[in-house]
Amino acid sequence: MKRPLYINGLRTRPDDGTLPPDHICRRCLIDLDGDDSQLASAICVVCGYWICELCDGGTDPATGDAVCDDHKGHPLAANCTEYA
Repeated sequence: MKRPLYINGLRTRPDDGTLPPDHICRRCLIDLDGDDSQLASAICVVCGYWICELCDGGTDPATGDAVCDDHKGHPLAANCTEYA
């Protein structure tokens, strides 16, 4: 299943390997590139935005893929079953 172009009216990031321009968690807005940041982060497999380990809705233990808490019920995140 491909990532949809829009979710809840918001455009998702492209599915072509490009990354969002900022490394900022989409939920708590913490700067993940900051010198003092100790948080792990990943890109949500559904919407394509960065999420920190405190805001993820699960990870895929086989691949390390993550899903944001907003999209943890989406079919693209079916393998994201490991929770922090």
